[in-house]
Amino acid sequence: MSARAALAIVLGSLSLLAAPAQAGRGQGVAVLDAMSSAPVDLTGYWTAVLTEDWHVRMFTAPKGDFGSGASGAVAQVVVGRLGVGANPAEDGNIPYNLTGAQAALAWDPARDATEGQPCKAYGAPGIMRQPTHLRITWADENTLKFEADFGTQTRLFHFVPSSPAPEPTLQGHSTASWLSMGGGGGQARFERGGALKVVTTHLQPGYYWNNGMPYTANAVLKENFFLLTLPAGATWMTVTQMVEDPEYLTEPYVVNYHFRKLPDGSQWNPTPCPVK
Repeated sequence: MSARAALAIVLGSLSLLAAPAQAGRGQGVAVLDAMSSAPVDLTGYWTAVLTEDWHVRMFTAPKGDFGSGASGAVAQVVVGRLGVGANPAEDGNIPYNLTGAQAALAWDPARDATEGQPCKAYGAPGIMRQPTHLRITWADENTLKFEADFGTQTRLFHFVPSSPAPEPTLQGHSTASWLSMGGGGGQARFERGGALKVVTTHLQPGYYWNNGMPYTANAVLKENFFLLTLPAGATWMTVTQMVEDPEYLTEPYVVNYHFRKLPDGSQWNPTPCPVK
């Protein structure tokens, strides 16, 4: 089984491991709002921890660089050049089919600038990959707000479904729910915890990376947010993302990102998202 497939199975199975925190509807139990029923506290300031893919996260890789190596090809340290056949993205970080690979090779940053679209790499599937800080707050009792200073972007996670269907935007429309775990009774009692599950649709076409690695308007982004407290007291947040985009991908694109909690907002520095 490939690493991507294994991660996809883990991501997809999380909803089966825990029930939403607002259980009890129709049983005479009061239903709490999302803020009151949160099994974990994600609010505060966070900084991205870049532990992999340095050159495509901190710099603008060349057009056609699908992970490493020269434009239009993929190189791996041990076995040498890969992906130089019919699909130049083969064995790259993103599982593109030929259509997706060709779209990536057609990237034109000057055209983005002319069309007034400098932020296409800062949409929901791309912003968490940027070397950004996050500020997480509650917009209201059922809407969690994620702000990124790198690119000055805001994502809203709605715990109450909206109607009618929204228009496509850079950040799309995100529906959220809590996954609660622990807190049970009996002889073994576990500390209550959980995770945040988010599904984002209604996206405008954009890029995963700053070098024009594209996704379509039909892409569906699925995310889970977990907290981990280290023995020394530091708190980390892991974000597991899975993008389903059959028009451009041969399989779901799965990746993990990591953030470390900051004591305050002294590093918060909103900056625009220029085409590089």
